[in-house]
Amino acid sequence: MTSQLLIDEYSTIADMTTSKSVIKKSRFIGLANSIASIELVKGFVSSAQRDYPNATHYCYGYRIGLGLQQREYATDGGEPTNSAGPPILSALQSSDLSNLICVVVRYYGGINLGIGGLIRAYGKCARQCLAQAKIRTQIYYRQLKVTVSYDRVDQIYKLTQRLQGKIVNVIYDQDVVIQVKIRQSAVQYFQANLHQIDNVRFVELQETC
Repeated sequence: MTSQLLIDEYSTIADMTTSKSVIKKSRFIGLANSIASIELVKGFVSSAQRDYPNATHYCYGYRIGLGLQQREYATDGGEPTNSAGPPILSALQSSDLSNLICVVVRYYGGINLGIGGLIRAYGKCARQCLAQAKIRTQIYYRQLKVTVSYDRVDQIYKLTQRLQGKIVNVIYDQDVVIQVKIRQSAVQYFQANLHQIDNVRFVELQETC
């Protein structure tokens, strides 16, 4: 069971990191950070645009999700095709980190860099960001609400503890309602064990970290 749980662990950036470089009078500013979902990408890019207004290009790449659910994307942000986004994404892939985004902002300096120059510049800026980043380990959990009779509460606690889960909230009413966080890969095992407990009901709430 332990080895199976390890697929829920991934490494990502602890805090936003920034890198800056000047190449032939063009300024490149890299911004890398952890991000939990694709829905948050637009907000991060918009934040970069607000913080660095009037730039000529905002190029980025991201990696979100684990395993078969992982999604990767890159955009050149108006630069020549494959000269900006792919080098940024390549840096993310080489880092072996997950759930992160890197935006590279460019202020054009009046000197064309050429396709090769752009690829090197954007890739270098992204790699510098990641090299400076502090890394943390994160775990995917899923939340469930379990309703059980008072005499079965201890079984739920022990099962949750055995699967390295967490008790989020407990409500004592006619029955006991226990909200738990279970590591993603252990959810099916957790549910199978719940079926063996008398007078228990459960519903899955959401995926979380």
